[in-house]
Amino acid sequence: MPASSLPSFSQLRAFVALCDHQHFGEAASTLGVSQPSLSQAITALEKRVGGELVERTTRRVLVTPLGETLLPYAREAVLSAESFNEAVVNRGQALTGMLRLGLIPTLAPYLIPVIADGMANELPRLSLELRELVTNDILDQLNQGHLDAAVVSTEADLPRVAAIDMYDEPFVVLVPVSHPWAGREDVNPTELDDQELLLLDEDNCLRDQTLALCQRYGTNPPVAVATTLSTVVSMVSHGIGVTVLPEGALRIIADRHGYAVARFGGTPPMRRMGLVHRASSSRTADFQRLARVITDLAIDADLPVTPLTD
Repeated sequence: MPASSLPSFSQLRAFVALCDHQHFGEAASTLGVSQPSLSQAITALEKRVGGELVERTTRRVLVTPLGETLLPYAREAVLSAESFNEAVVNRGQALTGMLRLGLIPTLAPYLIPVIADGMANELPRLSLELRELVTNDILDQLNQGHLDAAVVSTEADLPRVAAIDMYDEPFVVLVPVSHPWAGREDVNPTELDDQELLLLDEDNCLRDQTLALCQRYGTNPPVAVATTLSTVVSMVSHGIGVTVLPEGALRIIADRHGYAVARFGGTPPMRRMGLVHRASSSRTADFQRLARVITDLAIDADLPVTPLTD
Protein backbone atom coordinates (compact mmCIF):
# COMPACT_ATOMS: atom_id res chain seq x y z
CA MET A 1 0.00 0.00 0.00
CA PRO A 2 1.61 3.33 -1.01
CA ALA A 3 2.12 5.95 1.68
CA SER A 4 -0.53 8.18 0.12
CA SER A 5 -3.17 5.52 0.72
CA LEU A 6 -2.43 4.88 4.40
CA PRO A 7 -5.64 4.60 6.41
CA SER A 8 -6.67 7.48 8.64
CA PHE A 9 -6.93 7.27 12.40
CA SER A 10 -10.71 7.74 12.24
CA GLN A 11 -11.01 4.79 9.85
CA LEU A 12 -8.95 2.53 12.09
CA ARG A 13 -10.84 3.65 15.18
CA ALA A 14 -14.16 2.98 13.45
CA PHE A 15 -12.99 -0.50 12.43
CA VAL A 16 -11.84 -1.39 15.96
CA ALA A 17 -15.05 -0.11 17.56
CA LEU A 18 -17.20 -2.01 15.07
CA CYS A 19 -15.28 -5.24 15.71
CA ASP A 20 -15.64 -4.79 19.48
CA HIS A 21 -19.38 -4.12 19.40
CA GLN A 22 -20.30 -6.06 16.25
CA HIS A 23 -23.17 -3.64 15.82
CA PHE A 24 -23.18 -0.40 13.81
CA GLY A 25 -25.50 1.46 16.17
CA GLU A 26 -23.55 0.61 19.33
CA ALA A 27 -20.19 1.34 17.71
CA ALA A 28 -21.40 4.68 16.35
CA SER A 29 -22.78 5.65 19.76
CA THR A 30 -19.48 4.78 21.45
CA LEU A 31 -17.54 6.94 18.99
CA GLY A 32 -20.07 9.78 19.05
CA VAL A 33 -20.67 9.69 15.30
CA SER A 34 -23.65 8.87 13.10
CA GLN A 35 -24.15 5.41 11.66
CA PRO A 36 -23.75 6.68 8.07
CA SER A 37 -20.41 8.27 9.02
CA LEU A 38 -19.27 5.04 10.59
CA SER A 39 -20.34 3.03 7.56
CA GLN A 40 -18.51 5.41 5.24
CA ALA A 41 -15.31 5.08 7.28
CA ILE A 42 -15.49 1.27 7.12
CA THR A 43 -16.20 1.30 3.40
CA ALA A 44 -13.29 3.67 2.76
CA LEU A 45 -10.96 1.46 4.80
CA GLU A 46 -12.09 -1.64 2.90
CA LYS A 47 -11.28 0.09 -0.35
CA ARG A 48 -7.82 0.96 0.96
CA VAL A 49 -7.00 -2.61 1.99
CA GLY A 50 -8.63 -4.13 -1.06
CA GLY A 51 -11.01 -6.50 0.70
CA GLU A 52 -14.07 -6.90 2.92
CA LEU A 53 -13.32 -6.42 6.63
CA VAL A 54 -16.78 -7.05 8.03
CA GLU A 55 -19.82 -8.93 6.83
CA ARG A 56 -23.04 -7.02 7.31
CA THR A 57 -26.11 -8.99 8.37
CA THR A 58 -29.56 -7.86 9.42
CA ARG A 59 -28.82 -8.42 13.12
CA ARG A 60 -25.09 -8.16 13.68
CA VAL A 61 -21.70 -7.63 12.13
CA LEU A 62 -19.33 -10.53 11.50
CA VAL A 63 -15.59 -9.94 11.18
CA THR A 64 -14.14 -11.56 8.05
CA PRO A 65 -10.89 -13.55 8.04
CA LEU A 66 -9.13 -10.51 6.55
CA GLY A 67 -10.62 -8.35 9.28
CA GLU A 68 -9.42 -10.77 11.98
CA THR A 69 -5.93 -10.63 10.50
CA LEU A 70 -5.78 -6.84 10.40
CA LEU A 71 -7.64 -6.10 13.65
CA PRO A 72 -4.63 -6.50 16.03
CA TYR A 73 -2.63 -3.99 13.97
CA ALA A 74 -5.53 -1.54 13.84
CA ARG A 75 -6.09 -1.88 17.58
CA GLU A 76 -2.42 -1.29 18.34
CA ALA A 77 -2.39 1.82 16.15
CA VAL A 78 -5.48 3.20 17.90
CA LEU A 79 -4.10 2.47 21.37
CA SER A 80 -0.76 4.07 20.47
CA ALA A 81 -2.50 7.20 19.22
CA GLU A 82 -4.56 7.42 22.40
CA SER A 83 -1.43 6.93 24.52
CA PHE A 84 0.25 9.72 22.58
CA ASN A 85 -2.68 12.01 23.32
CA GLU A 86 -2.55 11.11 27.02
CA ALA A 87 1.18 11.89 27.10
CA VAL A 88 0.50 15.28 25.52
CA VAL A 89 -2.17 16.05 28.08
CA ASN A 90 0.02 14.91 30.99
CA ARG A 91 3.13 16.61 29.59
CA GLY A 92 5.29 13.60 30.38
CA GLN A 93 4.46 13.53 34.09
CA ALA A 94 4.41 9.98 35.42
CA LEU A 95 1.18 8.51 36.82
CA THR A 96 -1.05 11.49 36.29
CA GLY A 97 -4.57 11.74 34.92
CA MET A 98 -7.02 8.86 34.63
CA LEU A 99 -5.92 5.23 34.93
CA ARG A 100 -8.39 2.36 34.59
CA LEU A 101 -7.42 -0.43 36.99
CA GLY A 102 -9.07 -3.85 37.11
CA LEU A 103 -9.10 -6.20 40.10
CA ILE A 104 -10.26 -9.81 40.35
CA PRO A 105 -13.37 -10.49 42.51
CA THR A 106 -11.50 -12.53 45.15
CA LEU A 107 -9.24 -9.54 45.80
CA ALA A 108 -11.28 -6.43 45.06
CA PRO A 109 -13.55 -6.38 48.17
CA TYR A 110 -10.65 -5.92 50.59
CA LEU A 111 -7.98 -4.29 48.41
CA ILE A 112 -10.14 -1.59 46.82
CA PRO A 113 -10.78 0.16 50.20
CA VAL A 114 -7.02 0.12 50.86
CA ILE A 115 -6.27 1.64 47.45
CA ALA A 116 -9.09 4.17 47.69
CA ASP A 117 -7.98 5.37 51.14
CA GLY A 118 -4.26 5.56 50.45
CA MET A 119 -3.66 6.34 46.80
CA ALA A 120 -4.46 10.05 47.04
CA ASN A 121 -1.54 10.58 49.43
CA GLU A 122 0.90 8.45 47.44
CA LEU A 123 0.02 9.55 43.91
CA PRO A 124 -2.06 12.73 44.21
CA ARG A 125 -2.08 13.48 40.46
CA LEU A 126 -3.46 10.05 39.59
CA SER A 127 -7.19 9.46 39.27
CA LEU A 128 -8.15 5.78 39.42
CA GLU A 129 -11.20 4.18 37.85
CA LEU A 130 -11.51 0.80 39.61
CA ARG A 131 -13.32 -2.15 38.04
CA GLU A 132 -13.98 -5.64 39.40
CA LEU A 133 -13.72 -8.32 36.70
CA VAL A 134 -12.77 -11.99 36.42
CA THR A 135 -9.37 -12.68 34.89
CA ASN A 136 -10.53 -13.56 31.37
CA ASP A 137 -12.61 -10.38 31.16
CA ILE A 138 -9.66 -8.37 32.47
CA LEU A 139 -7.44 -9.75 29.71
CA ASP A 140 -10.05 -8.93 27.07
CA GLN A 141 -10.51 -5.41 28.46
CA LEU A 142 -6.75 -4.85 28.54
CA ASN A 143 -6.22 -5.96 24.97
CA GLN A 144 -9.17 -3.91 23.76
CA GLY A 145 -7.78 -0.83 25.48
CA HIS A 146 -10.66 -0.51 27.97
CA LEU A 147 -8.33 -1.12 30.93
CA ASP A 148 -4.81 0.23 31.46
CA ALA A 149 -3.67 -2.27 34.09
CA ALA A 150 -5.02 -4.82 36.55
CA VAL A 151 -4.14 -6.67 39.74
CA VAL A 152 -4.57 -10.42 39.24
CA SER A 153 -3.08 -13.72 40.27
CA THR A 154 -0.05 -14.11 38.03
CA GLU A 155 -0.24 -17.90 38.32
CA ALA A 156 -3.16 -17.86 35.88
CA ASP A 157 -2.63 -18.12 32.13
CA LEU A 158 -1.95 -14.54 31.02
CA PRO A 159 -1.46 -14.34 27.24
CA ARG A 160 -0.43 -11.11 25.52
CA VAL A 161 0.22 -9.15 28.72
CA ALA A 162 3.27 -8.27 30.80
CA ALA A 163 3.19 -9.08 34.51
CA ILE A 164 4.92 -7.37 37.43
CA ASP A 165 4.92 -9.67 40.46
CA MET A 166 3.99 -7.87 43.69
CA TYR A 167 3.42 -10.17 46.69
CA ASP A 168 2.30 -13.59 47.89
CA GLU A 169 -0.91 -14.12 49.84
CA PRO A 170 -1.58 -17.26 51.93
CA PHE A 171 -4.66 -19.44 51.71
CA VAL A 172 -6.74 -20.60 54.66
CA VAL A 173 -9.61 -23.05 55.00
CA LEU A 174 -13.06 -21.87 56.01
CA VAL A 175 -15.13 -24.50 57.81
CA PRO A 176 -18.45 -24.58 59.71
CA VAL A 177 -18.03 -23.58 63.34
CA SER A 178 -18.83 -27.13 64.48
CA HIS A 179 -16.36 -28.74 62.10
CA PRO A 180 -13.54 -30.83 63.68
CA TRP A 181 -10.97 -28.71 61.81
CA ALA A 182 -12.10 -25.48 63.50
CA GLY A 183 -9.00 -23.72 64.88
CA ARG A 184 -6.53 -26.24 63.46
CA GLU A 185 -3.08 -24.96 62.51
CA ASP A 186 -1.72 -28.09 60.81
CA VAL A 187 -4.02 -28.96 57.92
CA ASN A 188 -2.36 -30.83 55.06
CA PRO A 189 -3.70 -29.85 51.62
CA THR A 190 -4.29 -33.50 50.77
CA GLU A 191 -6.87 -33.67 53.55
CA LEU A 192 -9.14 -31.49 51.43
CA ASP A 193 -9.77 -34.49 49.18
CA ASP A 194 -12.15 -36.08 51.66
CA GLN A 195 -14.12 -32.91 52.45
CA GLU A 196 -17.23 -31.47 50.85
CA LEU A 197 -15.18 -28.83 49.06
CA LEU A 198 -17.10 -25.83 47.71
CA LEU A 199 -15.60 -23.86 44.83
CA LEU A 200 -16.27 -20.73 42.84
CA ASP A 201 -17.39 -21.29 39.25
CA GLU A 202 -15.11 -21.94 36.31
CA ASP A 203 -14.61 -18.27 35.44
CA ASN A 204 -12.70 -17.66 38.66
CA CYS A 205 -8.98 -18.39 38.95
CA LEU A 206 -9.35 -19.22 42.68
CA ARG A 207 -11.16 -22.38 41.63
CA ASP A 208 -8.13 -23.64 39.72
CA GLN A 209 -5.77 -22.67 42.54
CA THR A 210 -7.90 -24.56 45.07
CA LEU A 211 -8.04 -27.66 42.87
CA ALA A 212 -4.25 -27.53 42.53
CA LEU A 213 -3.99 -28.13 46.30
CA CYS A 214 -5.79 -31.45 46.00
CA GLN A 215 -4.01 -34.62 44.93
CA ARG A 216 -7.19 -36.56 44.21
CA TYR A 217 -10.94 -36.09 44.46
CA GLY A 218 -11.62 -39.00 46.81
CA THR A 219 -15.27 -39.82 47.37
CA ASN A 220 -16.42 -36.18 47.40
CA PRO A 221 -15.63 -34.36 44.14
CA PRO A 222 -15.43 -30.55 44.56
CA VAL A 223 -18.56 -28.67 43.59
CA ALA A 224 -18.70 -25.31 41.82
CA VAL A 225 -21.48 -23.59 43.69
CA ALA A 226 -21.34 -19.82 43.23
CA THR A 227 -19.89 -16.81 41.47
CA THR A 228 -18.96 -14.86 44.62
CA LEU A 229 -17.04 -15.57 47.79
CA SER A 230 -19.90 -14.12 49.80
CA THR A 231 -22.24 -16.88 48.66
CA VAL A 232 -19.67 -19.60 49.30
CA VAL A 233 -19.05 -18.25 52.81
CA SER A 234 -22.79 -18.31 53.52
CA MET A 235 -22.94 -21.94 52.45
CA VAL A 236 -20.02 -22.83 54.70
CA SER A 237 -21.69 -21.04 57.61
CA HIS A 238 -24.77 -23.23 57.10
CA GLY A 239 -22.79 -26.45 57.22
CA ILE A 240 -22.93 -27.32 53.52
CA GLY A 241 -19.16 -27.78 53.12
CA VAL A 242 -15.74 -26.17 53.43
CA THR A 243 -13.84 -23.83 51.14
CA VAL A 244 -10.38 -22.37 50.57
CA LEU A 245 -9.96 -18.62 50.33
CA PRO A 246 -7.18 -16.03 50.48
CA GLU A 247 -6.50 -14.96 54.05
CA GLY A 248 -7.15 -11.31 53.25
CA ALA A 249 -10.78 -12.18 52.51
CA LEU A 250 -11.31 -12.86 56.22
CA ARG A 251 -11.50 -9.09 56.64
CA ILE A 252 -14.72 -8.81 54.69
CA ILE A 253 -16.48 -11.62 56.56
CA ALA A 254 -15.29 -10.80 60.08
CA ASP A 255 -18.79 -9.87 61.27
CA ARG A 256 -20.39 -13.11 60.12
CA HIS A 257 -21.20 -16.09 62.31
CA GLY A 258 -21.27 -19.83 61.81
CA TYR A 259 -17.81 -20.37 60.41
CA ALA A 260 -14.31 -21.03 61.74
CA VAL A 261 -10.83 -20.84 60.25
CA ALA A 262 -8.34 -23.67 59.83
CA ARG A 263 -4.78 -23.02 58.69
CA PHE A 264 -2.32 -25.11 56.75
CA GLY A 265 0.73 -26.46 58.56
CA GLY A 266 4.28 -25.40 57.70
CA THR A 267 4.61 -22.96 54.81
CA PRO A 268 1.02 -22.43 53.69
CA PRO A 269 -0.08 -22.58 50.06
CA MET A 270 -0.08 -19.11 48.55
CA ARG A 271 -1.15 -17.26 45.46
CA ARG A 272 1.09 -14.71 43.78
CA MET A 273 -0.45 -11.37 42.96
CA GLY A 274 0.84 -9.00 40.36
CA LEU A 275 0.04 -6.04 38.17
CA VAL A 276 -0.50 -6.76 34.48
CA HIS A 277 -0.56 -4.43 31.50
CA ARG A 278 -0.39 -4.66 27.72
CA ALA A 279 2.98 -6.00 26.65
CA SER A 280 3.19 -3.27 24.01
CA SER A 281 2.77 -0.43 26.50
CA SER A 282 5.57 2.10 26.85
CA ARG A 283 4.57 2.80 30.49
CA THR A 284 6.37 -0.13 32.11
CA ALA A 285 8.24 2.13 34.54
CA ASP A 286 4.97 3.77 35.59
CA PHE A 287 3.33 0.42 36.18
CA GLN A 288 6.30 -0.84 38.18
CA ARG A 289 5.95 2.16 40.47
CA LEU A 290 2.20 1.66 40.75
CA ALA A 291 2.77 -1.99 41.71
CA ARG A 292 5.17 -0.92 44.46
CA VAL A 293 2.73 1.68 45.78
CA ILE A 294 -0.16 -0.81 45.93
CA THR A 295 2.06 -3.36 47.66
CA ASP A 296 3.18 -0.80 50.25
CA LEU A 297 -0.43 0.23 50.88
CA ALA A 298 -1.39 -3.42 51.44
CA ILE A 299 1.47 -3.85 53.92
CA ASP A 300 0.61 -0.63 55.75
CA ALA A 301 -3.00 -1.81 56.03
CA ASP A 302 -1.77 -5.04 57.68
CA LEU A 303 -3.11 -7.26 54.95
CA PRO A 304 -1.57 -10.76 55.17
CA VAL A 305 0.87 -10.36 52.30
CA THR A 306 4.52 -11.27 51.80
CA PRO A 307 6.23 -8.76 49.48
CA LEU A 308 8.66 -10.15 46.95
CA THR A 309 12.33 -9.23 47.18
CA ASP A 310 14.43 -8.42 44.13
